[in-house]
Amino acid sequence: MDRGRAIYRFAELYVATLVFAALLTAGWLALPNIAGAPELAGVWFAVGGFGMLVLLLIVFGYLTR
Repeated sequence: MDRGRAIYRFAELYVATLVFAALLTAGWLALPNIAGAPELAGVWFAVGGFGMLVLLLIVFGYLTR
């Protein structure tokens, strides 16, 4: 497997994980007793932060070729 294919597969897996996390969060918001929990903001901050790190890694890798 070449490097480009591996990066593509990793990005594909990451997007699928984000979609699953979004669906899980939507279900979590549907429950009225947990909807106001501050942990929800922390979860999205962590997911978004990791997404930015992955994006920066891909961009820097492309620019240093």
